[in-house]
Amino acid sequence: MNAPRMHELAQRYGDLGRGPVSTESVTSAAYFEAEREAVFKRSWLMIGREQDVANPGDYLVKRIEPWNATVVVARDRQGQLHAMHDVCPHRGMHVCGKDQRGTRRGGTFTCQFHGWVFGLDGRVVDVPDRDLYYDLDPAQLRMPPLAVDTWEGFIFVHWQAEPAQDLRTFLGELYDGYGGYFDDGFFARAGGYVADLRMNYKFYLDSSVEALHAGYTHIQNNTGQNAQSGTALYLGPGMVTLHRSHRAISAPLGIGERDLAPMEALAFKYGGPTTPYDPRVRERPLPPALNVSRLDNWAFDVLEIFPNTLIFQSAALYAVLSLWPSAVDRTRFDAQVYMPAPTNAAERVAIEYGLVSLRDVMREDLNMAEGCTDALSSGVLPEIQLSDQEMAVRHSYAVVDRLVHAYLAGRVA
Repeated sequence: MNAPRMHELAQRYGDLGRGPVSTESVTSAAYFEAEREAVFKRSWLMIGREQDVANPGDYLVKRIEPWNATVVVARDRQGQLHAMHDVCPHRGMHVCGKDQRGTRRGGTFTCQFHGWVFGLDGRVVDVPDRDLYYDLDPAQLRMPPLAVDTWEGFIFVHWQAEPAQDLRTFLGELYDGYGGYFDDGFFARAGGYVADLRMNYKFYLDSSVEALHAGYTHIQNNTGQNAQSGTALYLGPGMVTLHRSHRAISAPLGIGERDLAPMEALAFKYGGPTTPYDPRVRERPLPPALNVSRLDNWAFDVLEIFPNTLIFQSAALYAVLSLWPSAVDRTRFDAQVYMPAPTNAAERVAIEYGLVSLRDVMREDLNMAEGCTDALSSGVLPEIQLSDQEMAVRHSYAVVDRLVHAYLAGRVA
């Protein structure tokens, strides 16, 4: 019932080809250095939620590994967001330092090295012992600015203060498709996980936009148990959407039969709106870009926002998975999960079960990503083979290749 027709995704996306795919982009240190410039410094990067800086004086600090930089996003007293590099123009010290969120009630940041003071927009407002400097004009100095914009409550930053492409254009077809889904009145942050891993970031992206691996990699948890009936999980052409740079898949529910694990059954029975079976969840309308084929047995979507963000979306939760590479074989993985806030102890327990269950799935995919990185690091395999079901993986490699090769050739992709 779930089996696809032969090569139907290749028929729909024929321009992506059918041949082997080079492993250069996941094994070459030189290629990764080109990615820093061609991909990460020319793309809008998602770094948080507006609720993280909801009020005047609120700020967040985030390390952007592929930039070799730390950034600060702050909301000023007029409610405007500002983004800047976390670096003092005096001697180059971090002003804020490690990843954090907080509030500056006085409306300023102070560098701990020599006491220079900055406003929430990054401009210098005070320099101790100013008379000791030569022709210093503080009005001309500031923490270097970044472009900042928001979409559906998410904060994006761009390396360039005035990027050639605004956020709406960068998101393209995604921009108007998810209105209302990420409502902070329905979802609240439930928890998260952070890990530093020996992997190329693209390997984790790959496993998130194809379903063939579920019956093997995830066989010991809820996702893979479906495959124990012998029914594989395939994605039809209406369940795979490839945009110019971004991509999404929809996954069906209930492929194969299995018994619920005891804790799973309790979580579903008493979890209320933290489960997809609660009427408040089932009756909530979906935006047009979610479950685009309107599958009756829809389970979830995975949206990949180029270049490094995945959003797992179901009726009862969403999770933002960010991959921050620092080298061809090093990546920081950051997962933040959002679910309806619990109203009683049973729902709190159900949330914890959901977090642990999702953690296990992510950890299994991370294990595969580390394994692929290690196995390919010898350079013995110059190509990998992709099936029709892995068309979104092929698309991912094609997008990065297009930008990197154009950059190396001195062109704009």
